[in-house]
Amino acid sequence: MVTFVSQLLLFCILVTQSLFIAIIRFEPETTYKFAIPIFVSIIAFFCAPIQGGLSDYYCRKKALIFALIVTLISSVFFLFWLWQNNILYLIIYIVMFGVAGNVNPIVLSAYKDMTKQFINFRFFMAMVLFYYFVGDFSHVVSRFFIHSGAMMELSYFLLVVCIILVYLVYKDTKDIDLNVRDPKERISILHEVKYIYHNFLKHKSFMLGFFGYFFLELSIYQFTFRNEAFRHFLTQLVPFEMIAGTFIGVLFLKFAKFSDEKIFFSGLIIVLICFLILFFSKIFGWTNNILLISTITLLGTSYSITYSCVYCLFTRKRHHHDHGKVFGMLASADYISYLIAIGIVALSFKVPVQRVWLMSLSLFVVGIVFFLFFLHHDKKITKIPR
Repeated sequence: MVTFVSQLLLFCILVTQSLFIAIIRFEPETTYKFAIPIFVSIIAFFCAPIQGGLSDYYCRKKALIFALIVTLISSVFFLFWLWQNNILYLIIYIVMFGVAGNVNPIVLSAYKDMTKQFINFRFFMAMVLFYYFVGDFSHVVSRFFIHSGAMMELSYFLLVVCIILVYLVYKDTKDIDLNVRDPKERISILHEVKYIYHNFLKHKSFMLGFFGYFFLELSIYQFTFRNEAFRHFLTQLVPFEMIAGTFIGVLFLKFAKFSDEKIFFSGLIIVLICFLILFFSKIFGWTNNILLISTITLLGTSYSITYSCVYCLFTRKRHHHDHGKVFGMLASADYISYLIAIGIVALSFKVPVQRVWLMSLSLFVVGIVFFLFFLHHDKKITKIPR
């Protein structure tokens, strides 16, 4: 049953991401194709830690069902926007989804509650990235459907299925009746904001790791958003190569017995090597398809194991009631890196390919420096009190 529930949680991430991408791809106006992810990310940047924190109190099951239902209802308003072309419906969709549709932090916290074994958790995180990539590239699959809206229709149906299954199957051991709690123990959004400020934003070690993760994500986003990074250099199969690499990372973490830090540093080094190969490939004319395909696949593998271990390093000394907020903060780092990557691409449009890889390489090196400081300070801390 635990295996089925974990796969169900992963499937929630896949479906919500697939629906979000389907909505962006389906929108006919180019302006709104950019506006939707930008404004959703801005709102979610502020709201993801709060929603993750509220799940620490209101239990994961209630919070997850609420987030899935909000995602479904907000997406219906997007359909109203398509049918009636009233901008108010689009604004409602963006605000609802950005404020309360943050499924990822809740799903990660839910699984973290199910196991205290970090090796199992980093394996689950690699699975999360794999499912996320599959959902992200679902538009590639949609080309094989009869019409362009089929992926959206399928995502709506699967989202309803997820809500029903989470309600019927997922049993949250920490779920209690809120009416039996002392009213003094009730929390509010303002309480969560103050707690996040004092225990995360003012926490030196955490913020060093936060910026390290931010630059790691930024280095990946800023090249994946560029057509010029692939045209006449890499094949159009790059998304599938990244997915294949992530799957290899999943298999590796399933059987790996090394510590989180050793795997994390190994992943960082391999990602760095991949960026160097891609940077020098264009300069020296290394256009061998086997070399480039192998490099991108290896990049997907090393990125997946690095990404997975980051979450373990952030939670290993935190109380389980802080996990929702931790994952919400990391989601915020992901959102802001997504936005800044869009800005970098817009300001440096059609740059030479080697400059694209040099920018990713530079951003990644900055991220490594922050991670080194993060781990240095983190070693001095035994356990972070609540």
